[in-house]
Amino acid sequence: MSWPPEHKSSTRQRIVEAAAKAYREFGLDGISTAEIMKRAGLTHGGFYAHFPSKDALVAEALEMARADTLSEYGKVAASTPEQGKLLAIAESYLSSRHREHPETGCPIAALGSELPRQNPEVREKFGTGVLAQFATLARSMGYDEEASARLAAGTFAAMVGGIILARALPGSNDADRFLAHVREFVRDALAADSAAGLPDDGHGS
Repeated sequence: MSWPPEHKSSTRQRIVEAAAKAYREFGLDGISTAEIMKRAGLTHGGFYAHFPSKDALVAEALEMARADTLSEYGKVAASTPEQGKLLAIAESYLSSRHREHPETGCPIAALGSELPRQNPEVREKFGTGVLAQFATLARSMGYDEEASARLAAGTFAAMVGGIILARALPGSNDADRFLAHVREFVRDALAADSAAGLPDDGHGS
């Protein structure tokens, strides 16, 4: 019996959803395709009916994880006044919940260190995700393009680095204290730029 197209599409979606969570939790090489299929409620034998290779699944899983993260940015920004959007996103990102749940969090913080060793297709998909997140943060600023890019770049680096380092710490108290310091740093940096007016574009007066 052949399945209708919508059944195959929904099954593929289940596999990608399972992979997007599993890769962020265990790493790209930390979980097998067979285990991902099991998590999706399927047998390993059916994998190649949906994907030509593991790399193809990884690329789609990264795209889904990126979309999830951008959706979270949008929810935070939608409920925040214009000048506070970037800070609100950063503070939401630099949270205990994000630290404790990589499987539903930002794929850049969860997988960034692994990407240089992946194939070009996966690296390109990941790079596209990095640029998309950066562009979203830059658009949340109320400054000119160059100034917004500078502030977004520094904040983004603090966000990703903060979560990576917090996850490396041995205890939750130390990790949460560290994240609090990073949030304070970002808050102070953005406040200083705001107090000075339009941020310096790096060219001086």
